[in-house]
Amino acid sequence: MKKVKFIIFLLLIISFIIFLFFGIFGTSLSFLSVEEIIKDREEKNGLINTLKINNIDTIYDKNNNMFYHMVPEDYENNIYVLNLELEDGFKYKIIGETLNIIKVDYSNEIEVIIYNDEYYHKTKIQLTNLPLINIITNEEITNIDTNSTFTYINSKNTEKIVSGNTKIHVRGNTSKLFNKKSYKINFYNKNYTKEKKLYISNFYYGDSLILDGIYRDPSKIRNLLATDLWNDISNDFNNINMYSEFVELFINNEYTGLYILTEPVNRRKLNLVKNNNQDTSIVLKSQTWDTVKSDMDISNLNQDFYLGYELKYPNNEDMFSISWNKILSKLSKYYDSGFNSSYDIISSTWNIENYIDIVILNAFINNSDNNLYKNNYFYMNSLNDKEVYIQPWDMEYSFGLNFSNENELFVNKDINDYNKIYTNFKHKDTKVNELLIDRYYELRKNVLTKEYFDNLLDKYKNELVKGAALRDSNNWYEYDIEKEIEDVRNWIYNRIEYFDSYIESLQNE
Repeated sequence: MKKVKFIIFLLLIISFIIFLFFGIFGTSLSFLSVEEIIKDREEKNGLINTLKINNIDTIYDKNNNMFYHMVPEDYENNIYVLNLELEDGFKYKIIGETLNIIKVDYSNEIEVIIYNDEYYHKTKIQLTNLPLINIITNEEITNIDTNSTFTYINSKNTEKIVSGNTKIHVRGNTSKLFNKKSYKINFYNKNYTKEKKLYISNFYYGDSLILDGIYRDPSKIRNLLATDLWNDISNDFNNINMYSEFVELFINNEYTGLYILTEPVNRRKLNLVKNNNQDTSIVLKSQTWDTVKSDMDISNLNQDFYLGYELKYPNNEDMFSISWNKILSKLSKYYDSGFNSSYDIISSTWNIENYIDIVILNAFINNSDNNLYKNNYFYMNSLNDKEVYIQPWDMEYSFGLNFSNENELFVNKDINDYNKIYTNFKHKDTKVNELLIDRYYELRKNVLTKEYFDNLLDKYKNELVKGAALRDSNNWYEYDIEKEIEDVRNWIYNRIEYFDSYIESLQNE
């Protein structure tokens, strides 16, 4: 047995030595000094503009003369052989290092000199732990779709690089006012004539994605945290998990900053049936606090916008009127009285399990910009359905972040504001209150706990403290990501205690 273990150990040592040999001597690594390289060569900027490192593509930041390289997860906090794959005739030297063996450090840039027989060029390599995206377009990106190409690099994936044609436009309402924009991208075929689907990040397969600039929230996690929380709460009655991940974005090889790549809410994501001209699913997007009332005439709506609502599906004009009438007539029964509605009205309007969970979510996270009105998708699977479902979105005004017009960011962060309820919880109907209380205690067992939030917050912080948040801060406005995430954690701890006390008092009324 000892002999077998020794043989295995010896084989591992030999394998490591072979790996190092080819990683060092099987590359275009140079052993000349920087002075020797510069001595007989002319400096030439732009000597190379594409680079592979260890068979993984990089993205070039032309403003900072820097190549971004996503390090495979297994090498974090370990030594890493940095093998630059160059065209014949080119060599390189890592400045300050004898060999190309480095300790992975996301906070410092790696200086490199690349050269051939005539020229040399000094450049830098920035290691990152996040996926990279580069959008290339010849036109200004506006509210209207612009043709572009898309490159996604993720060393953790089976497919480490995904590329294709896209159409891109600026998205959002208030967010359009900021210097750092958010974007919607749709994938297209080579002629830009038909949408196509792509696999992204081993998790997502679809034809469109959103690049959320997360500009207003200095913690960069509130909307993501609320979405992950909703995913876990709503799993009890559906299987709609919104995919999202942090990425670093470049547009035309210019560093743009930290983003969240996420999928849009649409018919396919909600697992709804297609329109067949006789029946259809319905997806309605609400962007307003205005509500439809029973005394409104909605019988002849033939456009896809009404008040602050957008009919996202069906997209067949022949079905507009019947779809509007079906879903708005149901919503109006509830909006006539709102939280004063009876259990019968609420349960005949909404899927009651979905409704109870949405109320708890909004109230617990103090979601000041959603509630049962604005920033929701309302959907039905059929014209014959008897209930409406709710899918929330854009939940960054939560966990102690509130809307304000007092500064450029339109936000007011107050982590001590944990003992108020901006979105209603208490209903007039005691039966609804009983359902809310029972469900809250159920969720307190495994979701609304300090341990649950700690796991998510620690995961986010681990991803962001390695350099991406600092680069984004330097690019836009100053924030301390560790402090901001800890502020959210403290708010949640206090909120749990406050909400437990609130539920107990409601139960004793």
